[in-house]
Amino acid sequence: MKLKLLKSLAIFAALFVFLPFASFAQDARAGKLNLEPYIYKTFDGRDFPAELGKLWVRENRDGNSNRLIQLAFVRLKSTAVKPGSPIVFLAGGPGAPSIGMGRVPVYFSLFDKLRAVSDVILPDQRGLGMSSPNLDCPVKPVLADVFETAEKWQRTYTDNSRICAEYWRKQGVEISAYTNDASADDLNDLRAALGAERISLIGHSYGTMLAQAAVRRHGKHLDRVVFAAVEGQDNLVTLPSVWDLIIKKLSYFASEDTAINKLVPDMEALYRRVLDKVERNPVTLTVTDAQTKRPVNIRVGKIGLQWLVRHNTTDGRFYSLLPALFYTIDQGDYSLLTRYIEPMYNGFQGRSPMANAVDCSVGWSAERLIQAGRETPHALFSNVNLTWTAEFCKTVGVSESGSTSQPRLWNTLPTLFISGTLDTNTPPFQAEEVRWGFPNSVHLIVENGGHETLPSKEVQSVVVDFFKGQDVRGRTVSFDKPKCLSVEEAKTKNPGGR
Repeated sequence: MKLKLLKSLAIFAALFVFLPFASFAQDARAGKLNLEPYIYKTFDGRDFPAELGKLWVRENRDGNSNRLIQLAFVRLKSTAVKPGSPIVFLAGGPGAPSIGMGRVPVYFSLFDKLRAVSDVILPDQRGLGMSSPNLDCPVKPVLADVFETAEKWQRTYTDNSRICAEYWRKQGVEISAYTNDASADDLNDLRAALGAERISLIGHSYGTMLAQAAVRRHGKHLDRVVFAAVEGQDNLVTLPSVWDLIIKKLSYFASEDTAINKLVPDMEALYRRVLDKVERNPVTLTVTDAQTKRPVNIRVGKIGLQWLVRHNTTDGRFYSLLPALFYTIDQGDYSLLTRYIEPMYNGFQGRSPMANAVDCSVGWSAERLIQAGRETPHALFSNVNLTWTAEFCKTVGVSESGSTSQPRLWNTLPTLFISGTLDTNTPPFQAEEVRWGFPNSVHLIVENGGHETLPSKEVQSVVVDFFKGQDVRGRTVSFDKPKCLSVEEAKTKNPGGR
């Protein structure tokens, strides 16, 4: 049954790659733009009039190949009498499609408000979403011991990513062409195709890396820029000490929270204890396999718990669950662990070669890798950089470029930086390193904000006013401190919508 499913998906994916090109092959050329009316549906069931665009660009901008690919985007038309420069949203990941992110009601709320300023453009980056080809990986069965040890996690992740890359390479895709700089050039081609002298950008997380490449390569064609949750020039490799500090912060909050502090007076010490526990004796959990719809027993050790916590602490709503999660594991109750490890198990496929190509093209410095390695041995998050090696990039067919050697950015564009004080992925001091080269900038630091601050109405108000040309210096936004769930509440509520 699984073999038939894999074959069917392979045939479908191959058709998905080639059908769009066959349909337009006769008149396809780089720079050709197709626009048509489109009903944009958000995930809460609402419909909005929009336009769906498809732009042809060269796949390999630096080589001799003339192979073309299509970039898809949605345009939300402005309600302004005299619209400003189109505002382009660059989603995170790499691998998150902007068209898909716009369907999330809280994000659409921001884009709808920005229509009062100008057109809003939601582009799906080359290789993902509604763009063609979409380099998603064919479904592959997941091994039951993938979360048992770091070695097994890394081997499975690397093997699946290599298999996915090889699959798309056989379809004629030149994976090494899916770089951060190529996507920045795609943005400039999109600007030119729309007839806009300039565009403005909102980048979130990885999207800030793409926005920085656009500033470096096409800054004269930019108007205003928002960097939300900023990834700097040499931030791809994570410092374990930064992740460990979030546990210290949340442990401090938990120690003052009467909902949990009697059971968990020291969450950091408890986390260390349960990590040691599952490292010595990995636990067997029964989850439902999404492909077969059948129960399967999986083994979860230290790496599984570390990646569960890391994966979910990008979502501030998950903070409230952590004390109860660690407490129940320590007591031998794995019901919460099972609930949250199941979607990770079912989502563990090979990483898109587009995402790997982008990250490897951004690269990292040897100094950063050495610094992270120096912090690793005694860190709570000792396994946060398993994928960032030159060997991994070579395995998926993309060389680690070391583009971090480029000079630091300098630009006088009006720029708004946004950070959250509880954002471990992209902490505020990381944004300040980039902001050093942007003298005409403002940094909105959201107290108790996590990685996702753009859904906040208060933050959206600052962003809209910034694009209106208003002075947003001195504006402040503060969220409530995370409130911990009791064990009973954690078992009945669904933080993060789970």
